[in-house]
Amino acid sequence: MSWFQRLFTRRSIYNDLAEEMREHLEEKVEELVARGVLREEARHQAQREFGNATLLEERGREQWQWPTLEGFWADVKFGLRQLQRYRGFTITAVLTLALGIGANTAIFTLIDSIMLRPLPFPQQERLVSISSGMVFSQGLDTRAAEHSQSFTSFSDMVLTLNRT
Repeated sequence: MSWFQRLFTRRSIYNDLAEEMREHLEEKVEELVARGVLREEARHQAQREFGNATLLEERGREQWQWPTLEGFWADVKFGLRQLQRYRGFTITAVLTLALGIGANTAIFTLIDSIMLRPLPFPQQERLVSISSGMVFSQGLDTRAAEHSQSFTSFSDMVLTLNRT
């Protein structure tokens, strides 16, 4: 049997294991009864000799388990049951997540289109940025950069840049 088939037939494997353990216990009881021990006393003695059946069953199940995957799946099922139980909290949580994800997506889209991608202009190296009387040049030769501090108006800057 492949691991994929075991994944979906696990419950039947666990049931087969439990049934086999019960059969072994019953065989031991029948053996003791055949020796002359009373049935109730034979059952107690067989259980003592067999050991902790629950612990043995859990150890047998561990042979077919993937503890990390099954623990994760159990947590998911528990979480879904809790969300179904507390509907007000679920609606609040889903709306909060939706608003947060939507806002982050919108902000990232805006920043991506404005700051991260190149501007759709030919000769982008000739673009300049103007702010409060100071010119920050990108891609201009050094003569224009030297005159950038002395501009008093936008028209002075344009005339100077055109001459260079």
